[in-house]
Amino acid sequence: MNGFITTRRYARVLDLPISFPQTELRAGKAIVITQLPLALHQRLELRALTLVVNAILTPGVVPIYLNTALSICSVGLYQGTMLTGPLAYTAFTEMTSITNPFSPCIIETPGTYNVIISNNTSNTDLSLTATGAIKLYY
Repeated sequence: MNGFITTRRYARVLDLPISFPQTELRAGKAIVITQLPLALHQRLELRALTLVVNAILTPGVVPIYLNTALSICSVGLYQGTMLTGPLAYTAFTEMTSITNPFSPCIIETPGTYNVIISNNTSNTDLSLTATGAIKLYY
């Protein structure tokens, strides 16, 4: 790619917003926000991914983690639906978390990619919101 964007090239770029409105996510559950098939000679760029915990719906409980690497909850880009190997993700620790917007995740391998939000505890219900931006070059 070069630095110039022609009208022909611009017509082949699709900006996809990721929007997951405030939703209750029960303990140990995951929801596929979007599924993106990527064909040969296409390119996907995950520009940003943000996760907000609006409320902890199970007060007074010490969370028991199912996957400590992904913290209490997370949202990420996965190839397939396995939550153990995200290509890029952001995990909630103490406040709103976001992926690094200056370092996009670039994918050019054909396949089906999923943006999945997950509650990584076995005893805590959460109210979550997620947003993001993906660019698809075809």
